[in-house]
Amino acid sequence: MIRTILLLIFEFMKTGLMAVGGGMACIRFLQDMIAKYGWITGEELANIIAVAESSPGPIGVNAATYVGYSVLSQYGQGWALLGGVIATLSLIAPQIAVITLVARGLEKYRSSKLVNDAFGALRPAAAGLVAAAGWSVIRSSLGLSLAPFHVDIIPLVLYGVSLMLLPKLKKIHPVLFLAAGGLIGALLSL
Repeated sequence: MIRTILLLIFEFMKTGLMAVGGGMACIRFLQDMIAKYGWITGEELANIIAVAESSPGPIGVNAATYVGYSVLSQYGQGWALLGGVIATLSLIAPQIAVITLVARGLEKYRSSKLVNDAFGALRPAAAGLVAAAGWSVIRSSLGLSLAPFHVDIIPLVLYGVSLMLLPKLKKIHPVLFLAAGGLIGALLSL
């Protein structure tokens, strides 16, 4: 159990430090954790993303809390809660440290060409992480796999219909879309 806790701390600190670009950038690191440790399944990750997107709070923090809780739940409810707290704090601690250091240094070196160039170089890296995570989410939600000719047709049709109707439905509140998506998902899982 101590080894698992240390791995949670290490993996989520690494994710918090390296996932430049926000919560969606964390998804790639979560996929690596799935491959390396099998803490959760790919389907659970898709569910985490769906719930984290539709609930308050950052995606990365919500995902870290779920994974930490899930990993230590095998040791009992108290350990599960601790796992959620450990993973969450491990994710945000490096970010807080970096933001504090950057904020202090940015005021001093704001006009520095080197500093501006460094931030400019981070933008494409962050965009790449978010794009890779987005592509993984799209593939997962549409049931697309790397296996040839395997397409889950129902999500693909729903996605196409949603895209076609989107311009006409712009005035509808996003919460209604989330509720409709949850209802359709529940009906399809019956």
